[in-house]
Amino acid sequence: MSTTYLNTKSKGITKTVAEFSKQGDQSNREFREFIKEQVVEYRKEGMDVFKSPRPGDDRNN
Repeated sequence: MSTTYLNTKSKGITKTVAEFSKQGDQSNREFREFIKEQVVEYRKEGMDVFKSPRPGDDRNN
């Protein structure tokens, strides 16, 4: 399963704001499109997010 995290960075600390896993019936292309849509939606809400294969610093504890 593929997992993608949407993170934001503030004052040198990366925080995870969302986590998405690819569903079994979802193609790679569909998953990438879904992630792109989510990034756009979060940015519309004023959160400067970026996608990452790793969780943020706040999730590593």
